[in-house]
Amino acid sequence: MGSRWLSWGLLVLAYATFGRLLHTNGVGHVIWWSTLIFIFAKASILTLVWRPIRKFVLLGFQSDAGYSIMVLLLASLAVLAVVQLRAFAYVMVLIATAILVRIDTLIDTIGNRLSFLTLTLLPLTGLGVSWLFQFLIRGTELVG
Repeated sequence: MGSRWLSWGLLVLAYATFGRLLHTNGVGHVIWWSTLIFIFAKASILTLVWRPIRKFVLLGFQSDAGYSIMVLLLASLAVLAVVQLRAFAYVMVLIATAILVRIDTLIDTIGNRLSFLTLTLLPLTGLGVSWLFQFLIRGTELVG
């Protein structure tokens, strides 16, 4: 039970840090919407559509063509990691913390729907914290 709060806190902190990165880089609305889509897609994949995704991935390992596609996909991912190391690291942290929360929900036998809500509300809370922090900084700059 105690580890659940730790993983939840890490997920909120990861998204608050990511939101802070987005604020400092001054990204546009497209990136913010992409982040929201990423949150919902990741939560869906880890909870609601896990079985079909797992069957699809395992199907790829049953043939030589599947192995070749997986190798090409992993090679492309490695190139992306090298070229965009900072962004790739942030995305990996976001995925890792979400998986950690999902493992805790599985251990606590929380259903898929409640896990989906958890995996969407906690990241949204983290992004909200980054927005709140940004407004507090702006307010301090305006007063001072």
